[in-house]
Amino acid sequence: MGAFDRLILFSEVHGTVLKDGKPVEGAELIEKVVWSDNENEIPPQRAVTDAKGAFSFPAIERKAGLLRLIPAQPTIQQTITIKYKGVEYTAWLHGKTSYNANTELDGKPIRLECELTRQPDYEGKHYGICKAV
Repeated sequence: MGAFDRLILFSEVHGTVLKDGKPVEGAELIEKVVWSDNENEIPPQRAVTDAKGAFSFPAIERKAGLLRLIPAQPTIQQTITIKYKGVEYTAWLHGKTSYNANTELDGKPIRLECELTRQPDYEGKHYGICKAV
């Protein structure tokens, strides 16, 4: 990557929300990223599932500026929360340590299946009810 390429703080996400294996329409998803001392620097992104339970988020990017020239290990906290019928679910918790796209899943695009009846657990480097598919 070049010195002035964009920093990818959270790669593009596509997914489906299910309950007992059936698509959930109208679930609200909130995607948040924290990468600086100011927790509110980047406003949360929101999405609502369609009739097929599908949702997506565009990548969250920032200008690199001089950050690409300073040797440092980034620490980026990523979260996705699902709200449905008054219940809040931990969908995705991940600590990203790279500014490159799709490093969350070792180079694969983020495609998730989020089953509301699943207990949150670790899958690889992330935690929550969503599994990579």
